[in-house]
Amino acid sequence: MFSANENIMLRQHKRRVVEWVESTIPDDALELGTTVMAMQVSCREPGCVPLETAITIVFPRPPRTVPTIIPDGGRGGTTSPPPSSSSSFPRPLVPGVEESRIGGSFKTRILMPLSDVTLEDVLDALPPSFKGGRRTMESLCLKARDMTFARIGQLVGNDDTIDRGDMRRVVAEYLRDCLDEYIARGCKAPEWGGQYATPLDDGKMEDTMPSKAEVD
Repeated sequence: MFSANENIMLRQHKRRVVEWVESTIPDDALELGTTVMAMQVSCREPGCVPLETAITIVFPRPPRTVPTIIPDGGRGGTTSPPPSSSSSFPRPLVPGVEESRIGGSFKTRILMPLSDVTLEDVLDALPPSFKGGRRTMESLCLKARDMTFARIGQLVGNDDTIDRGDMRRVVAEYLRDCLDEYIARGCKAPEWGGQYATPLDDGKMEDTMPSKAEVD
């Protein structure tokens, strides 16, 4: 549970992040009713960040079409079909974002608490379709790479000694083999901390874990 002061601070952080996100959205999209929500969520899944920021951009539903009056064949009246909701806007409210055309929601995450989020983090979490957005496939790959390298350094150590260098090499080679198998299995991960339950090829599950001698 949060205290009263903590709740006030959290609301201030939410408002700040929401304003940053809104600054990347075209004015006409905001005027039509586009709304932004930011919340701090906890994750208890193995390996995930304990607290992260979830951002949802909710685009307005397309306007209802005006019913057309149809003559009733001279029988003294007219018929009018009920108004219906258009399936989409003529074009996306945010160019390149399909959710903005059909009245859907765009979601993204920042892997840190609300209080730590900066404008740079917001721009890194949004694609270039949003003003100033920098999230591309290349940037995602670089971030995953840097996080992996940093994690190896944290676990093994970044010392320039021969022993530490050898340990980092062993870990990196093991991870390379794991990534090859991950790709071969359709990018589905095994259970946390374990191996795949079924063999990949010939009925034998090769043990790719480095031996104690290799680590030592």
